[in-house]
Amino acid sequence: MSTAPTPPRQHRYRRRADMPLLGGIRPPIALLLVLLLAVAAITALAVGGLRVDDTPQAVRESHQYAAEDTALSLRAGLRENTTDLLRSAARYDRAPAEPAEVLTALGRAYRKWRGTVIVRPDTGRLLAARGETVPLAGLDLGRITDTAPAPLLVPSAGGTRLLTFALVDTAHDGRALLVASDNLRLPALATRDGQTIQVLDTTGTVLDATGADLPDEAARQLVATARGRVTGPTADPAAAPGETVSGSLAGGADPRGMRRVAGYAAVAGADPRDPATALGLTVVSTGTVDGKAAGLRHPALGLGAAGALLALALLLAWFLRRTLQRPLLRLFLEARRLTRGELDRPVRGPRRGEAGRIGRALEELRRQLLDPARPPTAPAPGRRRPGAALPLGLAAAVVLGWSAPLLLLGGNDGEVRVPTQVVAGQRDRTDNAADRLRQALNEGYADLRALAPGLATASVGGAQTLLRTALARHERYRALYVLGAGGEVLARAGEEPHRTGPGALGPGGVLLLNSSGKEPRIAARTPLAVPAAEASDATEAADGSAGEAGGAPAAGPVLVGEFRTDFLGGLLDRPGLGRVWLLDDRHRVLAANEAYASFGELPEGRARTVLAAATGTSGTGTSTTGTSGTAPGRAAADVVRTGGDPVLLAAAPLGGRGAVARLGWSVVTVHPVSWLHLDQNRADRRAVLAGMLGLAAAALCLGWLYVAVGVPLRRLTASAEALAAGDRRTVLYPVHHDEVGAVARSLELIRQDLERADRERAGWERADRERAGWERADRERAGREQAGRERAAHHAPAATAP
Repeated sequence: MSTAPTPPRQHRYRRRADMPLLGGIRPPIALLLVLLLAVAAITALAVGGLRVDDTPQAVRESHQYAAEDTALSLRAGLRENTTDLLRSAARYDRAPAEPAEVLTALGRAYRKWRGTVIVRPDTGRLLAARGETVPLAGLDLGRITDTAPAPLLVPSAGGTRLLTFALVDTAHDGRALLVASDNLRLPALATRDGQTIQVLDTTGTVLDATGADLPDEAARQLVATARGRVTGPTADPAAAPGETVSGSLAGGADPRGMRRVAGYAAVAGADPRDPATALGLTVVSTGTVDGKAAGLRHPALGLGAAGALLALALLLAWFLRRTLQRPLLRLFLEARRLTRGELDRPVRGPRRGEAGRIGRALEELRRQLLDPARPPTAPAPGRRRPGAALPLGLAAAVVLGWSAPLLLLGGNDGEVRVPTQVVAGQRDRTDNAADRLRQALNEGYADLRALAPGLATASVGGAQTLLRTALARHERYRALYVLGAGGEVLARAGEEPHRTGPGALGPGGVLLLNSSGKEPRIAARTPLAVPAAEASDATEAADGSAGEAGGAPAAGPVLVGEFRTDFLGGLLDRPGLGRVWLLDDRHRVLAANEAYASFGELPEGRARTVLAAATGTSGTGTSTTGTSGTAPGRAAADVVRTGGDPVLLAAAPLGGRGAVARLGWSVVTVHPVSWLHLDQNRADRRAVLAGMLGLAAAALCLGWLYVAVGVPLRRLTASAEALAAGDRRTVLYPVHHDEVGAVARSLELIRQDLERADRERAGWERADRERAGWERADRERAGREQAGRERAAHHAPAATAP
């Protein structure tokens, strides 16, 4: 019987191979091209089209930060004045005194008011006065009942005065009104050359100013515009209720090309009950800039990178289409040709990769379809190649080669130029941070001096009550306690005292209770009975608080207040200041605005040079002279570009006058140059963003290709080679309806045709065997019959003759 092959039968799923392929390898290649072209456009617009500002944002922000810091100090000073006056008046709630005695005790504890008076609010009769005349004319004191009014600004012959009020009990006149008068003064601020800081009221009147005088009308108009941003009809509408309004703006250029910039901030805080809220004050900081736009390090970077990516996108699309899409489509057409029974031509598929291996398997299958009797043989093993992973890896390497130079532009280049105004602003803000810390510590010491006389005459229960009340009113303390002559605790409020015993006694002032441990314990200490000579000899501190009270150890009980570390850290935490540390005289960390190791070394070792210039000491406490033209004892700042990423360093000592002057502490700030809002940093960040977008597009599309095409193609390769080697039992299922799935369906049809041909050949061979068996049985039967006849003839008797 003939063994010619029968033509492959038509499969009922044959039409699916002719369907248009909407998925597969085409969409990720097209999407990669579109995304890379979009990234090229973004690079050209965002990096190449960057407009260089002639007034850098970092310069404008330096004035905004100066205004915010000044407003914060003013707000804290106003709140402290009100709290001090209310607390001093509350001492006489249970033990009323003569009005003159009240004013004398107030002047002894605080030396920050120009004049104080006590009047009867109902009649206006003057009960006692001290210092300059307090301007009370025009005030309706009769409306004051049980609550002291908020602070007021009133005009007087000597200028505008700030009046602070409190109700006090007197011995013979009952409830009276205590009024303290003072100028509204800016804190002791450090200003750079050409900078002016002013505080204005709601009418635009300048209440106080520091720094250079405003040169012309244009500068004054800029100040008025800045004030209108806070209180006028042009106030920021986006500011939430209670939110502190601040910002910056730039004026026009003068004939010399100089432009004036301004930063503004409202003194009112978020709390409507804050004493500064009703005053409506605004702080404005102004300065000049040369008005010349700084050049970029690589002006043509954006357009050059965009053009390069445009060419690479087209090249990658052509490369992937030639190495992946076209071979796969040719393989699909060849496989479909075999399923249609067109076996006369050899398979002409790709030669490399998985597609080449599948093509060689198809050629072997074509030969098996032509000759079903041909024994299955595995395709000749070729040299293993990476296959689809190779072009995908090359494409990823090309995109990475374009993105890597952009990703390296992270603003940490030593060539980034920092304007001198920004350096000076960092120095001044560091000095102001040191001043805030010094003022807070001096105020805390002054609070204890004001509280001490009341504790000296109070019983143990009364002392406990006074301490609890003081602790509740002041957030700066973690513990308040009184130590007896032997160092024992007589009364306390808050946490446990850190140190007791005779070693805890000593002269008044601010001190560090420990030199090691988990947390530095900073405290203020004062004797309960303040000698009259000490009170009269105490020099007035720069911030208006009581002076330092050094001397011999206290002979009697002392009052100790331990400061909260987070309170001190909060004073150092200001926007745009960077990392801030408070150091002791041995340059060990006592507080910071971020995580730190107590009593550890300064984390930024490069700041030691600037610290030595500011404090006049080396890192070991040895006295030195100032460097870079900076006199010791003054704030210093510099840009350091060696030893790591460029940083802006500044240091300022806690000098001045008061209880902390002798401690030798200092404040150090570190601000990375890459954090500054400079045009070069902005261009670098946009370049980094473009590089990241390019990598993201490549990772998305190439990863899609690998998962949707590469992995299924590799599995299909193994199945095709196994089918060519004679595996007819494994069914090939298409994973996706795409090119790879179409090839898998074609291979499945070929498998079914080969399996049917094998069954037919097996049936023919079985029929041949059966026919051969029948013929052999017939021959054997015929042979046996012939043999039987022969035997019968041999044994038969011979015939007799007639």
